[in-house]
Parts: sequence; structure tokens; C-alpha cells
Amino acid sequence: MPSKMLSCIARVFIVLVGMTTVNLPSAEAKAKSAETEAGPEIRVSEEELEKETDEEGLKRLGTFGKFHIFGYGELHYNGRVGPTGNEIDFHRLVLGFGYDFNDWLEFRAELDFEHAFQEPELEYAYLDFLIKEYFNVRAGAILVPMGHINQHHEPPLFYSVERPEVYRVLIPTTWQEGGAGFHGKFPGGFDYELYGLSSLSAVTIDGGAIDSSFTGNSGFRGGRMRIGEAPGRDFGAAGRLRYTGTPGLRLATSFFLGNTGQGNAAVDGGFLSMIEADAKYSIEGIDLEGLFVFTNLSDAGNINTLLVATDPTFTNFVASQMIGWYLEGAYHLFHHLLPDTKHDLVAFARFEDFNTQYKMPTGFAANPANNRNTLTFGLSYLPIPQVAIKADYMANWNEANAGVDQFNFGVGFYY
Repeated sequence: MPSKMLSCIARVFIVLVGMTTVNLPSAEAKAKSAETEAGPEIRVSEEELEKETDEEGLKRLGTFGKFHIFGYGELHYNGRVGPTGNEIDFHRLVLGFGYDFNDWLEFRAELDFEHAFQEPELEYAYLDFLIKEYFNVRAGAILVPMGHINQHHEPPLFYSVERPEVYRVLIPTTWQEGGAGFHGKFPGGFDYELYGLSSLSAVTIDGGAIDSSFTGNSGFRGGRMRIGEAPGRDFGAAGRLRYTGTPGLRLATSFFLGNTGQGNAAVDGGFLSMIEADAKYSIEGIDLEGLFVFTNLSDAGNINTLLVATDPTFTNFVASQMIGWYLEGAYHLFHHLLPDTKHDLVAFARFEDFNTQYKMPTGFAANPANNRNTLTFGLSYLPIPQVAIKADYMANWNEANAGVDQFNFGVGFYY
């Protein structure tokens, strides 16, 4: 990003952070439009602030008239057991901006500067046309509504230092595509999203060499093109239906369908179908959460053949089918011990079972190291809902007996 633009961003950030104001989420702000006409500043009670910090990722929108600023960041330390080395990384710093053109047209965007500003990328940037509660139009760079964390990944909203492994390799979080579609809410606690989007790229070859591709160990992660002069030959569809009508309960399912060959005749389509279901129930300081995801990729054999033809040493073969699930339990220790405190200390454990080479195309063998399990357990301390200090241990094992455990420490925030 040009230095002048960074300088401009920094100045706006300093001005807005200096304002101790908070804007309500857009739906509530519209209901209070009469209040906003009195001036650019909106002050929210402490109780209303707490309502904004639920699991859905609602942000505190610093406000200056119609302009908003928000974002998140996280610092990680990974201490791997064995000779593989340790690492400290300011993994993400995300600067978000918004502008309300009027009471029915909004713009929202986030710029992600990963690994201490070494890898800038666009996280999302879209226009929302707010028509009815049950029918609104969104267009631009959109976070694909696959699972919960792909859209709600601010660090205080999940308990582990790192995002779950199933989201990392099967649902390639963070995953965004360009497109347009609809979203809205229905009576009874249902809401939905449905978009037509650009698609992943199974193989990208640059100068006769493999630039990126689907792989056996990281699934579809290498197929994300991040909408940066990405191939636009193939398109897909994604949708999500969610129920939150019962207090403490979230039930949801998502899908993605689309070709991934991007016009490469050697791939011949590469149709990807991905389905997901997730649920969470919270009661009396206890959180129980689970997720299941299954993928099917046609023409996986053609993709592997092309990869080998491009690089004869390639052996990280993509699978025809992948599968994964996890279960997580958490307890808010202060819920009963210190019921009046506003601090939160969460003990959690999560078990993940995932296989990125569950079924292989004819002629290509699976690597047993890709049939994996991860047990993560630890603590997350939230002095306020927007800030989390985390520590956990990841026990990793696989069918090849080659897993590497690691300690993780992290600090995360969102605003």
C-alpha cells in the first residue's frame, strides 16, 4: 500500500480512537436514526455494550458522522515440541472502514496486514443495500458463508490461540470471493445468506511452474485467489441457513458448489461440493460446540496428473473427498465463582478429527500423515469482552505417528 495511503489511514485511526464513542450495529442504528440526527456522536450504555459482544462478531463501530472504523489483531507465540523451532508472530492486524451513504446503503471493508505488515490483503469490501429485514442485497468482496468462524473470526470470539484445524484446512478460513447475493432474517429466529461468487482455482501455473494448487495436506487452502486479478472463468454458489430462536442455541448449515478448473482443459471442471453443519449451545456458564464438514471434488485425478506433469517431484496429491469434525466444551470459571465480575476466564478443550485424503482418485495413494487428530485445551482470559489473553496446548497425532505438539500463547483484540 502506498505510504501516503498508510499515512492517511494512520491519521484517521488516531482521530477516531481518540473518540470514546461507539456506534450500534447497523440494524439498531437505523432504529435510532432520530437520535443520530442530533450530532455525530452516539453514546451507548454499558449494558448495551455487553449485548454487542456476543458470539456473532458484532463490532464496536467508532463513529465520525457517517464514517466508521473497526478491526482486530492478534499476536501469537508457537512453541513446538522437538527440533522444529519456535515462532512469535504478529499474525494479523486488520483495519476496517465503513461509510453510510444513507439509511439504506452502506459500505464495509477490512484490510488485513498479516505477519507484521509483510502480507497485505483485502479481507472484504462490499456494499449492502438494506431493503427489508428479510431481503437485502450485498455485492463486492464477500466472506464466504461456510461455517461460523469464516465470518466471525475476531480473536476474542473463539477460545484457542489458533483457529481450529478443521477451519484451516477443510474450510480455508479466511476465504473471500467476489460476487453478489441476498441476506436477511425471518420471524422465529432464522436468518440466511445466498450468494453467487467467484470460485477457487485448483491449479495455478506461472511460467511453467506450480504457483498454487489444492494439495493433500492443506486441502483447498492454496486455491484461494483473494480476488486479486484472479481467474474468472468459473463461478460458484454459497449459502447459509441459521437458527438462533432459542436462547443460547445456534444451529446452522452451509454449502459451496462450483467448478475450480478455471478453464484449464487438463482439469476438466474440478467441480467442488462442500457441505457443513455446526451447532452451539450455551447454558449456565457452559458452552458446547460442534462442527462437521464433508467435501467432494470431481476430476481430482486430472488435477494430480497436471501437477505431476508440471513438477515430476510432486507427491502432495489432492483427494477426491475430505472429511472433518470437532467437538468443543468450555466453562466460564467466573460464572459461578464470581458472578458479579465482568472479567471472564474460560477453560476449554476441543477434539478434532479430520482427513484431507479421505478418498483418493484411482492411481494416487494417500499419505497416512494426512489422517489427523488434534486435542487442544487451555485457558482464555477476557478482562473485557473485546480483549483475550490465551494459552493452550495442542496435542497433534496422525496415522503416520508424525504429529508435533505445541504450546501456544496469544493476545487478541477487536474494536
